[in-house]
Amino acid sequence: MAAAPHQADLTRAIDDLRRTRAALLALLRPLTAEDFARTRPGAWTIGRVARHLAESDVLYARLLAHQTGNDPGALPDPTPRDGAEAAAMLEATSTAMLGMIEGIDAETLYRIVKVGREEYSPLSVLENVAMHDAEHLAQIRDLLDATARPAVVRSPAAPPLAARIRPATEADLAAINDIYNHYIRETAITFDIEPWTIEERRAWFAKFAPTGRHQLFVAEASAAVVGFACAGQFRTKAAYDTTVETTIYCAPDAAGRGIGRALYARLFESLRDQDVHACVAGITLPNEPSCALHESFGFRRIGVLREVGFKFGRYWDVAWYERPASDQAHRG
Repeated sequence: MAAAPHQADLTRAIDDLRRTRAALLALLRPLTAEDFARTRPGAWTIGRVARHLAESDVLYARLLAHQTGNDPGALPDPTPRDGAEAAAMLEATSTAMLGMIEGIDAETLYRIVKVGREEYSPLSVLENVAMHDAEHLAQIRDLLDATARPAVVRSPAAPPLAARIRPATEADLAAINDIYNHYIRETAITFDIEPWTIEERRAWFAKFAPTGRHQLFVAEASAAVVGFACAGQFRTKAAYDTTVETTIYCAPDAAGRGIGRALYARLFESLRDQDVHACVAGITLPNEPSCALHESFGFRRIGVLREVGFKFGRYWDVAWYERPASDQAHRG
């Protein structure tokens, strides 16, 4: 008897999931709690990657149960402390998912269910789990490789860079755009996906003024703009007018050389006598240098929005910081 037409899609998805899951479990099982703490600058710890995998698996299992009308059973608490626990959790959730699609018919396999702004079918859930496994398998391998390198290969800290901080002019827009577009293309620090055009940058520049709540400064070194910082509109509703959102970017070769601190010092000094009640800032995580810079200027973390930005094939968290009026004096 010939197999049902949908069976080929189902078999392929199951085979992909089993293959990626087996490789992931083999990598995780030997890892200790100490291994889970390993990281490199700007990256999650291995333990955070494992917890994210376990949390996502539980969500996918619940979604699949909803789609197929099955009981997912008792799903594990997704907080593994080491590789053995993570492997056991992931094995349990994948077993639950495979059990829920056993004998699934074509109509159910391809049926789309809308979840928030996303749409899923049971088939796409299985495909997503396999892709998720493959992405995080590579991420954990990268972290293991990076943290195995001896510390002596790390580059020494770059020396401080002397710069003149001044109000931005229209002549600075090309340099500002080059700095910002680098972070669009190469990082998740900004959630913009497409580089800005110079016309878009001019429209943005028109929102700032030499005085008032919304100001823009640049750092200039050796006749080149190497960073910028600004205070801009937080929300368009009028009640938000006395709250500003601050932003700061440095050229890649100027990062870590004191430019950000000098820019923020000038910006907050200039805002001190303006009608500004609070400053807020959003920081894509992980970004310890930016978090430390903001905290040194009196910002306090008030919460984290989990997985609110999707870029480079994965979701990112954003920490929100607030600096009330009582902290407007420079504390850096």
